[in-house]
Amino acid sequence: MTARTRRRLDRSRWLHVALIPLAVVWMIPGIMVLGLSLMPANNPKTTFFGIFPEAPALSNYRLVFEQNPILTHLANSLLITVPSVLIVVVVGAMAAFALARLHVPLKALVFSILLLGLVLPMPGIVVAAFKILQALGLYNTIAGVVLVYSALGLPFAVIILRTSYLAIPDETYEAARVDGASPWTIFWRIYFPIGRPAISVVVIWQVMMSWNDFLLPLVSLSDNAIKPLTLVPLAYRGVFLSQPGALFAVLVLISIPVVLVFVSVQRYLVNGLSGAVK
Repeated sequence: MTARTRRRLDRSRWLHVALIPLAVVWMIPGIMVLGLSLMPANNPKTTFFGIFPEAPALSNYRLVFEQNPILTHLANSLLITVPSVLIVVVVGAMAAFALARLHVPLKALVFSILLLGLVLPMPGIVVAAFKILQALGLYNTIAGVVLVYSALGLPFAVIILRTSYLAIPDETYEAARVDGASPWTIFWRIYFPIGRPAISVVVIWQVMMSWNDFLLPLVSLSDNAIKPLTLVPLAYRGVFLSQPGALFAVLVLISIPVVLVFVSVQRYLVNGLSGAVK
């Protein structure tokens, strides 16, 4: 082992030592939410510095399923999230490939408009989105919510994927063209598979936005039968206000799918972000 390699390992070791306490601090709110969701209503005693119940139980989760059609709300969240992710990934990847490798008129202008799309926060466009959905007859429909989330996610997806595709040498594209491959074939056979790390970043971003969002479904979905899981906590501000444990149980249920998606694609995440930075 060379001295340079040894110094690099030492720096990496000290970096991990510094990050472990920071990770523990970031985990405390999540542990508190989990602990409150497991706290029985008849035994509020806590342990572990007051952030975990002394006698954890699953009674709050049972109450949540008894008081709400959780499976219906879960299915609605999936019907909103899955199509929006697919639309953003497929359309965003095709647009990114076109901006990276094809001769697109006004390419710089299109890219500048996409950059402007990144600065649009949900509270700033929710009124406009509400008016547009009403005009198109898509108010109080899952399809309308999917279209809004897709439109909001496309700028980020195109920018991340375009950067990833630009990192692929030009010779790869030219060699495929010489072999007779069409741009469509090159995209699906070469660029789309190579861009999987960047696609994982887009997937996580889009899942978090469309699954966790509260404001857009609140103003655009009035029918309880099609409301997503994120609107269930509203039920605990009224008749169930005396059941805070059930409220935190709902929050845990909302968080589980996002955590599962992150764990499943985390091995691609660092590579995807590295490609985006390049």
